[in-house]
Amino acid sequence: MEHEYGLDWIDQDELFRVTEHTFENVIHDSKSHAKGNPPDPFTLMAQAAIGGSSVENILSFEIQRRINKSLSNSVGLWHQHVLGLADGWEDLGSNGGGGGLTVPGGVDLRTVEGYRDARFGKPIFAEVKNRFNTIKASDEKNLWDTLDLTAKTNNAVSYVFQIVPKTVERYDREWRVSGRPEKGTVRCCDGATAYEMVFNRKNALYELYEAFPRILADVLGDDSPIDPDRVKDLYYGSFPQ
Repeated sequence: MEHEYGLDWIDQDELFRVTEHTFENVIHDSKSHAKGNPPDPFTLMAQAAIGGSSVENILSFEIQRRINKSLSNSVGLWHQHVLGLADGWEDLGSNGGGGGLTVPGGVDLRTVEGYRDARFGKPIFAEVKNRFNTIKASDEKNLWDTLDLTAKTNNAVSYVFQIVPKTVERYDREWRVSGRPEKGTVRCCDGATAYEMVFNRKNALYELYEAFPRILADVLGDDSPIDPDRVKDLYYGSFPQ
């Protein structure tokens, strides 16, 4: 084993690989200060005038904002890849390939063929979302329909994993979407519950989070600048203890 983060419940070399792969574009953009599409000069001038800041500071903020937007997307994809490393689970890739099973529209994860969850006696499929509000309200019905059809077609249970929950609590319940019925086979849960379900380890998400600065430092080839005391404070501001 080349990489060691104190996480003996996951393949740590594969964890390094998926982290490096998932964040490589964001790291490149951050180091090269890539600016992407031209900014709106009217908005920048208004920000500088109203906020009482220099144009240079506003431009720097704009670059950071774009990087943060890419980072948020990358973190969601990273969770999908990490969860797919668990024994008995499979990452279906960005297109949600079914791996021999019927997955209408595609979802992110599934239990491997032949696996039956102990609670439901059925396989599980899951869509991974980095935050509870990642899905626009107008798209929730479409995702609910996809998960419902996936569950029906494969005699399975479908989940949406909402990694960062709306409130600091654990939950595992039927997914309530306006205009759709509540069903035991279309469910949602928070990130801590999702990681416990997938890795069969109660504090898997926190342990992964605690190691995250070291993993990123390993990928970047540098020491982590993050204060360890702040790590716990940030976590418990968003996740249940």
